[in-house]
Amino acid sequence: MTLKTDWTAVRKRIENALHPTKLHTARRFAQPEDDDREWVILYRTAAGFCCLYKSLPVEFEDMLDAQMWAEEMDVRPYFMGL
Repeated sequence: MTLKTDWTAVRKRIENALHPTKLHTARRFAQPEDDDREWVILYRTAAGFCCLYKSLPVEFEDMLDAQMWAEEMDVRPYFMGL
């Protein structure tokens, strides 16, 4: 018994996996989203996390607090030193 492989189907599957911009359903991946929110750099300290927001220090006990604060303030967090 021999196994016959349809190489055309295999090639098309690989092409679709590696080139999602050709698919009409993946158009949103081809163009970057417009996100004009302000970046805030959060860094790890000995007692938790800290950042400067509008020239004022903001301290957090853990990463979850920092993430919730970033959502409430509508900023994009960038974690350094993790």
